[in-house]
Parts: sequence; structure tokens; C-alpha cells
Amino acid sequence: MKTVNYLTLLCLTVPLMAIEHDLTIENTNYTISKIPYTQDERTLYNYNRLRLTDKIKEGNWFAQIIADIDNYYGETYLESFEYGFFRSIRADTPFEIETNAKNYGKGEVFGRIHRFYAGYGDAKHNLVFGLQKITMGVGRIWTPTDLFNPRNPLALEPDQIYGNFALSYTYALGELSQVMGVTAKREDDSYKYAGRIKGNVAIGDIALDLYTSNDAEMIAYEIEGNLFDTGIEWRSEGGYYKDKLLDREFYQAILGADYGFVNGVTIMAEWLHSSKTYTADEIVNYQKSSLGYNRHLSSDYLGASVHYDFNLLYSGALSVIHSPEDQSSFISPLLTYSISDDASIAIGAMLYTGEDESEFGRAENSYYLRLKATY
Repeated sequence: MKTVNYLTLLCLTVPLMAIEHDLTIENTNYTISKIPYTQDERTLYNYNRLRLTDKIKEGNWFAQIIADIDNYYGETYLESFEYGFFRSIRADTPFEIETNAKNYGKGEVFGRIHRFYAGYGDAKHNLVFGLQKITMGVGRIWTPTDLFNPRNPLALEPDQIYGNFALSYTYALGELSQVMGVTAKREDDSYKYAGRIKGNVAIGDIALDLYTSNDAEMIAYEIEGNLFDTGIEWRSEGGYYKDKLLDREFYQAILGADYGFVNGVTIMAEWLHSSKTYTADEIVNYQKSSLGYNRHLSSDYLGASVHYDFNLLYSGALSVIHSPEDQSSFISPLLTYSISDDASIAIGAMLYTGEDESEFGRAENSYYLRLKATY
């Protein structure tokens, strides 16, 4: 009933007038093979996501609805600790965005509301209400200033993240400056608040971020610009954090750069530094808090990626995250073939190297085939 009340309220915010719809259907299918170090037998399973997206617009008013049907097939994987932990992490919203899972023997299927919001936007104002993504930070691998929708660079799909039930407002102070405020209601019916003021100075775009909730506080910065006339785009973000749940205070920041060569090769590098570290138990047990993706086992990590379009049909990418402290690494190669403008097939892997007790060395290697089509 609580879910229905919120969704009914959101529906009423859409103006009752003739509106245009941009409806798309996307299907993403993964066949994944996980090969553990401790035993010879692999775990093979299939994950399929059917996504329906409807973009609605009438004048300056807009709305978007994104709904998913997720299906996992593979009895061994469904009984694994990894899947149980994955399913235990819920959206930080005051209502359920997922249906109850339907188990049909070796598989499990459930539905999810991925995004559901309405808003108004013009040259000066942008107001959005509903289940939405709050964009903060400039990082490509890590986004320590984003305590609403942080990326998980170790996930199969790092950008597939839960939304927030929020009211956000952005006001354009000028062509290159703006101020933003956000209020979001959480699963425990408390609220989290954020503000940002952003402008342009000689070195590039710079922003000041503030965040507060019942479990964390943050004061942070964002900087992004071009390095003189070299063509290198550099960026940095980070700040001071107060972890109220574990009674700690720390600093955390990233420094990164991108460069695109004329032959089509694009390279990116990023460094993450934290003044304090956490144990594995602390990271797992407090994963659902605001700082869930800001707690790390090591103080420093190095990340890099390279992307190259071989031709109009084939492209390749390679991403690496390395921990200098224990010399372990996460390596993710990907080769994609474009069947058409609306369909592609890809093969990839998620590989982990290092000693058995190191951060990445203890994880299982995965290999996958991905099929993606949009209608």
C-alpha cells in the first residue's frame, strides 16, 4: 500500500495534457561462467534484463519511466553467497521498488522500477521529483563525492545503480555556473540532503559539494578542465567525510586524466587515495549506508582503461584496477561487435590476480557473453 501511495502521488505530478511518448524496449542478456580457485567445477548461469523506457515531454514538462524484468537462471548460482548478498542490498527508498521474486526451480524472476520521475526544465530552472539519479562527481572509475548513486567499478555493469526518491532543483546562475539542492527520503524514513554550487574559473569547472544524513557528513570539491593546450582532460574530486556509524573521520580524493589519440585510441587513468581504511567485515556489514562505496581495504588504488574502435563494427576495451599495497589487480577486457545500429554482441571477462588472501586474488574469475538489442 505504501508503494501505491507514492507512485500515485508521482503520477499526479504529470500535467494532464496531450503529451508525446518516446517508448523503447531494450533487452540485455548475459551468459556467465564463474571459475573458482578452490574447486574444478565452474558455475554457469544466465542473467537477462528486459527494460521498458518511456520518455514523456510536453513543453517544459517532462517525465520518465524505466521498468525492468530481471531473470536469473542457474541453480548453483542462485544458492551461492554472492547472489544472496547481491539480493540483500535494497534501494535506499521509503518504498519497495522490486516485486517479490518468483522462483521456478532453477531460475528466479522479479520486476523492478528503475526510474520514475517528473519535472520541469527551462533555461534557468530544472525541478525533478521522483525516483531519479542524482548526478554528482567527475570521476570515471570512482566517484567519492557521489553519496546518492555511487558507481561500483567491480560490478558487471557499474552504472546500473538504484535511484533515489528525491526532490532536486538546479538553478542556472549564468551560462557556466549553477546551484543545486537535493532532498531524498530514505528506507528508514529519514532524509539525506545535499547542495552544490558550480562555476567556471581559469583552470576549468569547479564545484563545492555538501552532504548530510543520519549516518554521514561530507564537504567536498569537484574540478574538471583541460591541461593547457595538450588535449588532456584532467579531473579531481574528494573531500572530508564523517562516518557516523563507525565513528571515523577521513579524507578521500581521486585524480584522473583522459586523452584521445587521433588514431581512435582513448586512454584514461585515475588514482584513489583514502586517509583511513576499513576491514572486510566493516565494509560488508555497513554496505547499505551512505558511505558504502567509500570504505576501502587499502589506502591507494590505481585504475586505467583503454578503448579502441578497430572499425565501424568492432571495438575493444581493457580496464584495470590495481592495489599497490598487496599487489593484486582486477582486469576486465571486452570485445564488442555491432550487429546493427540497435544490436550488439560482446565477449568479456572479469579477472582477478594476486595472492589468495589479497583483496582481488580471493575473487573468482568470470567470463561472459553479452547480447544486447534495442527496439
